[in-house]
Amino acid sequence: MTAQQPLTADGPGAGAPSGAGRVTVLYVCGMPRSGSTLLDLMLGQFVGHCDVGELFYLWQSGVERNFRCACGEHFDRCPFWGEVGQRAYGGWSNIDVQQVRTLQRRVDTTGKVPLILGARVAPGFRQDLERYTALITKLYRAIAEVSGAKVVVDSTKRPSLAYILARAPEIDLRLVHILRDPRGVAYSWSQVVELPEGTSTKGRMNQRSARLTARRWVTVNAMISSLARSGVPRVVVRYEDLVRDPRGELGRIAALTADVTGQVDPLSFLHGTEFEQAGSHAVAGGRIRMRSGPIALSLDEKWRREYAPARRRMVAAMTWPLRRRYDYH
Repeated sequence: MTAQQPLTADGPGAGAPSGAGRVTVLYVCGMPRSGSTLLDLMLGQFVGHCDVGELFYLWQSGVERNFRCACGEHFDRCPFWGEVGQRAYGGWSNIDVQQVRTLQRRVDTTGKVPLILGARVAPGFRQDLERYTALITKLYRAIAEVSGAKVVVDSTKRPSLAYILARAPEIDLRLVHILRDPRGVAYSWSQVVELPEGTSTKGRMNQRSARLTARRWVTVNAMISSLARSGVPRVVVRYEDLVRDPRGELGRIAALTADVTGQVDPLSFLHGTEFEQAGSHAVAGGRIRMRSGPIALSLDEKWRREYAPARRRMVAAMTWPLRRRYDYH
């Protein structure tokens, strides 16, 4: 899509006025390849919840590259996202995607978290952060309005965005911290995973070295834990427990937003270890987001059989202190 007019926080576009009520965001955070897309789809079946996948990538995957939404339509033909863009900004044509992505690089990265937290920051950074916060607040609010949901589920996972949302005055942030054994995460990152047509440029998911994955597993999970200690409500869920006991784990998450929805979700979409995927508008995420109908939950631990022992030992050593804290032996 070609931008007709740049959009900034105080630029064109229909945005909700301050004081219109806070938007509750249930933010799935953690290390990628930890089962977050699967969790996102299940949370989208909760009463009063709307899952949108990894919203951070909407600008690139949706507005710029016009990839397919989880509903099957390309972004520019999806009625849901069309209405969201209209309500948030007066239409996606008002978005200067490169400007937004430049703004993301300036404020929404791990290295900027100390500046996000700082009571005193450089005026230029503070201005960029305020513009970015206003921009994405309009987006979350429009999603809630179009879907009619009381809770927007975002599975972006990035700690930096969680820190930004925690300070956003019109966002009511709740965290679901998804974890997976770091050896399983590293094995997943080592694999060639094909993606459905129309959902990427390369046709497959990125790969990453075991050393880098282990280092990121530690830093990402430590940063999320630190944010929770500042008072942001959080539920910690291990992928392995979620698959073995989905009703128990999802019940704990449902309690996190019960004050917003007015009930603890009955989880009627669950049937043992299978759930019905009734539809989603996830704009980015794992390949499972493109599926519909019954989805069976099964524990993926191929890494125990197939991951090279030397790499498995290296990942275990690099993640040992934090891994033990979450009962991964």
